[in-house]
Amino acid sequence: MLKIREIRESLDKKLDHWEASATAFEAQLQQTKEQALAKLEVRKKRLNEAVEKFKSEVATTKGISEEKKEQIQAQFDDLQVQLALGKAEARDAFGAQRKKIQHSLDSLEATLDRHLDLWTLPAKPPNDKSLEKAADKFVAAAIEYEAEADALEAQLFMKKAGAKAQFEKKKSDLLAQIDEFKTQLQGKRDMAKDKAATFEKELSAGISQIKQAFKTLSD
Repeated sequence: MLKIREIRESLDKKLDHWEASATAFEAQLQQTKEQALAKLEVRKKRLNEAVEKFKSEVATTKGISEEKKEQIQAQFDDLQVQLALGKAEARDAFGAQRKKIQHSLDSLEATLDRHLDLWTLPAKPPNDKSLEKAADKFVAAAIEYEAEADALEAQLFMKKAGAKAQFEKKKSDLLAQIDEFKTQLQGKRDMAKDKAATFEKELSAGISQIKQAFKTLSD
């Protein structure tokens, strides 16, 4: 089974991450703060569901000591506690909550990767990929949550003085930039994987420009 880090760094998941980020920033330009907060709560719920499924698969996995399994379960539990916290609407409260969730997420993934090579599935048929599927869905849900939280944080930390007029003036330009990026991204998905290195930097730079443009939208 691949390590969580390797799943995250796979080409498909990188493309998923860039697409999720572009989509989240696009949505932030067209929805209210309340709608954005509600959408983040949906992402948190989906991540929690993926965590619960992954936790269940780990609990029944053979070939790992009970001590190490307990360490992993403790990290699962900690992340679920953080995800269960109520909606944080104020800017500073949101930032603090996001840091706690991200710290728990990073700690869980690091703990999983420390013990992942020890996992074997002697009691399951060779074609039983339930653990791998649970891990993949967990990473996918984490990517979607992170993209949504990143975009919402950018909106909450936008400068407010005189923002409305400038926001409306620049919004259409940024939406066009995001649309162009997503079109470009779809084209890259159709390219052969052996050409990945030639466009990874290009796409990474593209999403960074979108983030920066969003943060300075109301300057």
